[in-house]
Amino acid sequence: MSLFKKVGESNPTYLLSDPQGADKIAIPCTPSNGVINRGTLMFREATGMYAPATAADVVATKSLVVLDETVDTDANASVAEDAAAYRAGRMIAGKVLLKDGSTPDAAAALVLRQQGIVLNHMMETAPDFNNEVGG
Repeated sequence: MSLFKKVGESNPTYLLSDPQGADKIAIPCTPSNGVINRGTLMFREATGMYAPATAADVVATKSLVVLDETVDTDANASVAEDAAAYRAGRMIAGKVLLKDGSTPDAAAALVLRQQGIVLNHMMETAPDFNNEVGG
């Protein structure tokens, strides 16, 4: 997880439909899950580490978060990579994905809402933009 970023750097992809109430944390990712893309729904395993969630993992008894950065969990098989994730917030529904690349269904959306992650279906996608000065 990068704690420092370049001032004025553009991040044209959005997960949040509204930054109000968003709660970002750092999570340890289970090693050997490959490259996990930003926006992937993650669940907390019994080990305390997080792994990409399948539809069966989206249940009220598991802690769920949305990954806020792409992370390579194969880079070091003996050490868990830390990554930034949202444990609460209003997310663009089409940007939150399960392990297989599908979007959570209505039942999963209800579980997520109960944990503080709200999927905004009014905003399935958000346009990308570039705020760099041309010249």
